[in-house]
Amino acid sequence: MHCTYHPSNAARVRCANCSRALCTYCDHRVKGYPYCQDCIVTGIENLSRHYAEPNRSRARAGIAALCALIPGMGAVYNRQNMKAIVQFLATMGLFRLSSIHEMAGFFNLSGLAFYFYTIIDAYRTADLIAKGEDPAVLEEKFRRSLIKRAPLLGILLVLAGVLLFVQIVRPFALGVSLLKLAPVALIFLGGYLIVSYLKRSSDGSGSGGDYAKPTSVVYLSRNAGERAASDRGRYASDHSDLLR
Repeated sequence: MHCTYHPSNAARVRCANCSRALCTYCDHRVKGYPYCQDCIVTGIENLSRHYAEPNRSRARAGIAALCALIPGMGAVYNRQNMKAIVQFLATMGLFRLSSIHEMAGFFNLSGLAFYFYTIIDAYRTADLIAKGEDPAVLEEKFRRSLIKRAPLLGILLVLAGVLLFVQIVRPFALGVSLLKLAPVALIFLGGYLIVSYLKRSSDGSGSGGDYAKPTSVVYLSRNAGERAASDRGRYASDHSDLLR
């Protein structure tokens, strides 16, 4: 047996990791075990990568949190465009609802709470992406969560639209600008989400009985046997007619 790196030299041991034959010059001991030079280099690279990943993850998460100071930009940094739009509209909408004097404090606190939540969410999502998560998969999970919560979102939009509409038309003025019609759009959007979700649910539950019952395998095999027997009988009768 000859050394993998020095074919002219006789091998003394084998690498404890890859089992390469090693001569005396290539026998590198680590805690008493022989290792080849390639395995030692690979181990050092893995260790350096292991210690560098947490720092890279924290750096990426910090950048995402800084971007999230502008509502929605943290999600944009994490390549989640749908989440960015939802976070921006929700944050701006909550602060816009603070114009309702009777509930100004409630909506201001809600807007601040949601704003800080978007910053924390951007930090956590960036940390997951740095650890190997796919942004597209995270975006798909967010989209599915929105679909599941469509009725609740629709109700909230309808309530927000009604509150804003009441605030605008009191006292009622005939000169209503297009901007003041935004609450009406919220009401219709919320109603559309609720109706579409209910329609989708009814279609999904009703479609279960529309499928025809699958034909039994035994029935199919029996019919096939009957047809084969009939064909054989018809062939025998034709053959006997020809012999006559």
